[in-house]
Amino acid sequence: MRDSRLLYGFAGLLLTAATGAGAETVTFTGSATYTAQRELLPLSNGGAAVHVTNRVIGTLQPSESSGFIFGDCAGLAYISPEGELSIDNLCTLMENDTDGFTLRGRSGVEGGKSEIIGGTGRFEGASGEGRMRRTWIEGNRGSVEYEFRMELK
Repeated sequence: MRDSRLLYGFAGLLLTAATGAGAETVTFTGSATYTAQRELLPLSNGGAAVHVTNRVIGTLQPSESSGFIFGDCAGLAYISPEGELSIDNLCTLMENDTDGFTLRGRSGVEGGKSEIIGGTGRFEGASGEGRMRRTWIEGNRGSVEYEFRMELK
């Protein structure tokens, strides 16, 4: 009986090691302000495609640095003939010179969802997902609140 418990315990230890033991899941929250540059392409269906790039400055908590993030986003928006908006984007956000992460997202007027697809420094190999909610937009500027649930290796 004792031998089988040891065997199961050892098998559990191997399984834990093989499935990424030691990874830490952290929920990050914050808000950001962005300035966008846009390039409009009218479409023959009455809609439009918009190439968008954003400069971002925001907060990130918990933080091992200043609590700020800086970054850039690039995306392609589609505005339907009925005026509905959808945006696919990629962002790289840096906490400092060495620690940053990359997001792939889909959003609309109200906000959207993101997938964390890696990073550098303490975010190297990071994965997870996040949500953002647009809190203000005027002209080419706006702000968002966000929450990222990230698994750090």
